[in-house]
Amino acid sequence: MRRSGNGTGRRKRRLETTKRVRLAERLATGLITAGGFGAVIAITLICAFLLAVALPLFRRAQASEPNEAPVAERAPRRVFPDEYGVLVAVLGQDWNLRVLAVESGQVLEEIEPFAGLSRPTAFSASVDGRSLAFGFEDGSVRTARIGFESSFPIADEVPAELVDVAGGRVVEFGNAIWQRTPEGKLRREALDFELGEPLQLDSASPVQRLSHLDDDGDQTFVVWTRDAGPLFVQAESTMNLFTGESETSLEERVLPYDRESDSAPPAQVLLTGTGREVLIVHGDGRAERIDARDPANATVAEVVDLTPEEGERLTSTTFLVGRSTLITGSDRGVIRAWFDAPREDGATPDGKALVEAHTMRGPNTPVVHLAASPRSRLIVATFGDGTVQAYHVTSESRLLELDATDIGSPFGARILPKEDHVLAFGSAGLKSWEVDFRSPEASFSSFFRPVWYETYPGPQHVWQSEGASDAFETKLGFVPLVYGTIKATFYSMLFGTPLALLAALFTSEFLDRRLRAPIKSSIEMMASLPSVVLGFLAGLVIAPFAQTALPAILAAIVTVPLALLLGAHLWQFLPTERRSAWSGWQRVVAMAAALPVGVLAAAWVGPGLERLFFAGSIELWLGGKGAHSIGAWGLLLLPVSVLLVTLVGGRGYAAFLARRGESWTRGRTARVDLLKLGVGLVATLGVAFGVGGLLEVSGFDPRGSLLDTYDPHNALLVGFVMGFAIIPIIYTLAEDALSSVPEHLRLASLGAGATPWQTAVRVVLPTATSGLFSAVMIGLGRAVGETMIVLMATGNTPIMEINPFSGFRTLSANIAVELPEAVQGSTHYRALFLAALVLFAMTFVLNTCAETVRIRFRKRSSRL
Repeated sequence: MRRSGNGTGRRKRRLETTKRVRLAERLATGLITAGGFGAVIAITLICAFLLAVALPLFRRAQASEPNEAPVAERAPRRVFPDEYGVLVAVLGQDWNLRVLAVESGQVLEEIEPFAGLSRPTAFSASVDGRSLAFGFEDGSVRTARIGFESSFPIADEVPAELVDVAGGRVVEFGNAIWQRTPEGKLRREALDFELGEPLQLDSASPVQRLSHLDDDGDQTFVVWTRDAGPLFVQAESTMNLFTGESETSLEERVLPYDRESDSAPPAQVLLTGTGREVLIVHGDGRAERIDARDPANATVAEVVDLTPEEGERLTSTTFLVGRSTLITGSDRGVIRAWFDAPREDGATPDGKALVEAHTMRGPNTPVVHLAASPRSRLIVATFGDGTVQAYHVTSESRLLELDATDIGSPFGARILPKEDHVLAFGSAGLKSWEVDFRSPEASFSSFFRPVWYETYPGPQHVWQSEGASDAFETKLGFVPLVYGTIKATFYSMLFGTPLALLAALFTSEFLDRRLRAPIKSSIEMMASLPSVVLGFLAGLVIAPFAQTALPAILAAIVTVPLALLLGAHLWQFLPTERRSAWSGWQRVVAMAAALPVGVLAAAWVGPGLERLFFAGSIELWLGGKGAHSIGAWGLLLLPVSVLLVTLVGGRGYAAFLARRGESWTRGRTARVDLLKLGVGLVATLGVAFGVGGLLEVSGFDPRGSLLDTYDPHNALLVGFVMGFAIIPIIYTLAEDALSSVPEHLRLASLGAGATPWQTAVRVVLPTATSGLFSAVMIGLGRAVGETMIVLMATGNTPIMEINPFSGFRTLSANIAVELPEAVQGSTHYRALFLAALVLFAMTFVLNTCAETVRIRFRKRSSRL
């Protein structure tokens, strides 16, 4: 501090800021500015990273330049490619197998499976092409296995001509393809074919149509014979323990069919993946679905038109993997997906109906051939104009369009087992493309709109990323996760916000100043409880207790607030001097004593209410036991009834007290208030249960809609436990906002004759609205992003139910559970990052809206 004189003997003080203070100020300003920019940059980078990982989900599929090779085969019956895209086996019209090199089209090997045998008259293949079945003129059938054997010969077994084969080069040698792998090993790829023994049917009539399933040696056939019509045949293999030979027994059943209306054989007979349903398909699109769960009593479940457009004809069919979804193509270029969906009207014997779930339209030319991927819901369709198009069935999206017009009349195309190549076969050659389908099941519709999944009754929002079978279909609907996040947030805020705000109001306006600091510190210490500890307590301690004490807990919703209100009214009967003397810790103790009174009352009343309204067990009642629902309606309508009675009765009582209560003594006023509480309680219960009775008489039952079965790990449990996690945050910020209201506003209100309660509600609360709103929104953000509590306290099932007694799964919990198991770069992996982006967007929108509202409140309160 510097001082200087003015020449008159009087000293004039001149204040100057020292360099150290100015330097500290500049440093602090710079750090705060850098911190602010750093926070913005960090959030931007996080958002950019999430976008970078998630955006590849929406990239289109790509195909490389094709490899084309001439072939001499004409209209083969079936094409069997290997998984590496270097070999293809062709079943020709002469029933011989020819092994071709994809790169050159040269025939490496020709196999005559039926040399010395009669030629087949019917043929069937599995979706993956590994299992075959042949029918013959003499009424017998044979199965076969076809595949490609990969081997890695040791150095001594490698021909001298192949020792120096470079990496990636494909060499045709003998009847196999040799190729050096990226790891440096030499791989040999050759056809592996095995024809089974004949199975003779009782009917020696020629087999005209055939379909089969092979399940680890137990085989099921649907055979159409010229004389007997459709037969359901089950072949069971058993091992003879004495001879070591396998013996096969056949069981045949004639399926119901009207032979008089159709003398010619149908276009196809198809056996679904369950082996208990048969489709007899005709060229005009008509199909009989036969329920063969009991083959001895099989019935025609329904007749379906697979070509619903007038004049349309069926040209091609195939099954998706699992054989539960039938894909049909027509002469108008329309591709449809059909599967069984549950039907509750009892119109079919098996309670199911074959429905058209998905429709895809190609060019207005006939669908020549359809082929499905052996591992997913991808299909390739070959059209009459020579184009080959790839579709994802569930999302109904066209992924690729490939040109195969230069290989002659199209026969068909296939997706290789690894889904990295598409092979097209024509009358003049074959053509192969290296493809990258990326994430075909991912689209905006599949993430955020209902999708009709296989065997579901209709389009639904579903998240199910893993399954136990090869035919499992990944379901990546975000709506159940968003719903679970909102549900968890709603119940936690419903429990925590009123308690936190009322506690803050009491601490700031009514509590003795000597007790404010310790009580506030005690509540703030609750924030130090780790989420994992709260979740552990909720899942292992509170959930089992809540299940056994459910009636008392539901009763406590009424008895605990009632005990506090009753205690407050009884407190008014104390003399004025005593009440003033006991305004400190004594009042806090009295309030704390009201809690166990309410809890004991709930423990005493709860079982009686359970017997009276819920047939002796709330859990069994929720499961369907008992016909009466007035008790449930009463509990559900109680909050609305309280609000209605308070608004209506409160206004009338205030007017009455203004007219009559000026001359009353404090004791008389206390008695009238107590009487008002009793009347209000009776009116509240009367309104709630009266309306509930009317709803019950009208036939409305909350079970199945608002309420459902009881799950110990439910939304109420999460709301209770997560409420404790957000109470300290909301309470601290709200109490600070209330305490920061200028004291002169309180004094002015009290001086004008307002009571402390009127001052708190009509002066302090409006002034602190912006701070209170900020506190609530920060608590809301904490609840939206909570992970461990909902992970450990809920069933973690992604379902969409309004039922408070059911579980759910949130976005954050889903990411925590599934991200460690997701394959990096997979669709599932990127979908989880997209879920994180959705959560980021939700919190961003909430905070933006909250800040807008807070600014408006702040402007309004600044005028005071």
